Amino acid sequence: MKKILLAIAILLVLLLAALYLLIPGKIRIVQRQDIGINQPALTRNLSNERNWKQWWPGEIQGTDSSPVYLLNGLQFQLHDVKILSLPIRITGSNVSLPAELMMVALNPDSVNIQVNSSITTTSNPLTRIRAYLMARKIKKEFSTIFQSISTYYAETKNLYGYDIRNRSVVDSILLMNVRETKGYPSTKDIYELVDELKTYIKKQGATETGYPMLNIFTKDSINYQLKVAIPTDKKLPSSGNMSYRWMLGGGNILITEVTGDLKEIEKAYRQIHLYISDHKRVAPAIPFESLVTDRRLEPDSSKWVTRIYYPVM
Repeated sequence: MKKILLAIAILLVLLLAALYLLIPGKIRIVQRQDIGINQPALTRNLSNERNWKQWWPGEIQGTDSSPVYLLNGLQFQLHDVKILSLPIRITGSNVSLPAELMMVALNPDSVNIQVNSSITTTSNPLTRIRAYLMARKIKKEFSTIFQSISTYYAETKNLYGYDIRNRSVVDSILLMNVRETKGYPSTKDIYELVDELKTYIKKQGATETGYPMLNIFTKDSINYQLKVAIPTDKKLPSSGNMSYRWMLGGGNILITEVTGDLKEIEKAYRQIHLYISDHKRVAPAIPFESLVTDRRLEPDSSKWVTRIYYPVM
């Protein structure tokens, strides 16, 4: 009997020794994943906790101004955003600990997203086991979170609010008309130039190959330069303010479609500029707006459909 008790005691000692060797006093929690998303854009979106409800894989409680993000019994809350990381507080049954969410750019189109945290244990073996199981659970939940982030933000529209696409220039031959105006050009100003172009193109026996294209520029918000162009199937000779313009066929161009008024178009431009900056692109030429909707026939500007074309290198 004494031998059996001694054997059990030795076994318990060995198990405890193994437990203390395998489960350290401070358990590190590290989870990483490479995803095909631009790092500045992803950081910008994740830094705003209100955006989390768009991709969060668990429950969301609380109010719109103060949401509570839950996942399998754990609560995740974003704290003061730092320059290089996003501090997160993880709370749950018998656990409350900080974590650092970091995003390291691998190239302009991919990022390594990773979380780092740790749980400090005690000498109590049961406490160590519970801490170890909790660390595994937290790591597993972050794997789910990372996958949800990757799936949602794989769509460019979810990153920038608009479906910005990188395409090749197709309509490379343009006929342009130019006018100077005092104050922002009116719809009447724009379509007077459009009509002049259409009449000249028809007179020259050419064919329009796309919608009228618009660019408006000002340095002082008083004097404006209005440029209108129409893509054609062949080069036409200049006439008056009308002149031939050429875009490099096959060159890169960003395209997005906007439904709404001038404020909505300006908002889309701001997001395109962010896209260009995020991806280290350069604009070699001025952008144009393709007037899909004839604004003379649709007085409700909220229904205007406009495609923005932005050449990039």
